Amino acid sequence: MRKACRRPENHRFANRLDEDPMSLPLASKPDRIDLNHLPVVGVVGEIPLAEALGFRFRFRRLDAAQPPAGANVLLVQAEAVDDATLAALQAPAFTGVPLLVLADADTADAAGALMGLAVTAFLEPSCSPEELEAAIARALRAPQAGVADTRTPFDPRLERLREEAERIAAAIRAMAAEREADAPRPVDAPRIRAHIKARRLRETFFPQGLFADPAWDILLDLAAARREGRAVSVSSLCIAAAVPTTTALRWIKHMVDDGLLVRRADQEDARRAFIELAPATAETLDRCLEACFNLPGL
Repeated sequence: MRKACRRPENHRFANRLDEDPMSLPLASKPDRIDLNHLPVVGVVGEIPLAEALGFRFRFRRLDAAQPPAGANVLLVQAEAVDDATLAALQAPAFTGVPLLVLADADTADAAGALMGLAVTAFLEPSCSPEELEAAIARALRAPQAGVADTRTPFDPRLERLREEAERIAAAIRAMAAEREADAPRPVDAPRIRAHIKARRLRETFFPQGLFADPAWDILLDLAAARREGRAVSVSSLCIAAAVPTTTALRWIKHMVDDGLLVRRADQEDARRAFIELAPATAETLDRCLEACFNLPGL
């Protein structure tokens, strides 16, 4: 019979269970974990990839009845989140704990229900062990002792989008004041949908992804839905963004955090959320669309 292999006490992969997991030092490499100080990762769902990285992390299973104490990071499989688990994740014990969400197109709505928490990153379920380790390492380095940073590299682009909308609206108003303006055509849902269809039509002539502009596509879809009186789910908005699901989820969360969009829980299903334009965004977007769609010659 083979004898069980016993790791020496000073083995660099040994778990230091006597240490305070919330005061773990960080490794010098930004995308790698210090193997002498293994973080505690709370896991929701069946994530085989977590087992493959067992030597780099201390995993603790999370369920509604027994959440893991002292978790540094939470790793959540979106499809595994039910009402009870969602309530457990909203407990004060997890306030500010970085949350990594594994989601794809089929589980985008479930991922949307988690956007009110400290989501640090959205990952594809098919991500590699290296990508998962890098995401956990970055989450551990988030500012304010693990609280997810709401400032993102997309913020300047969102600010430029807002400024550009104001600039275009002001320019067109000035042009309209200098000419005999015909009665402007109303910017209704069919016109916006036709514009969206024209944007998608470009991809039949040019490489897919060349014109990727998820923030604008998201705003257009929500503007049309607002006129139609239709609620827009997170999964539907991910499709409208015309980018990979995880990219769309990141954009939606950043725009919600930035105050451009509002997330509203589904009253019939707590695991589902709807997204709509914030009032100020809707007003600015209406002015922008009226200016753009009523340019002379259009």
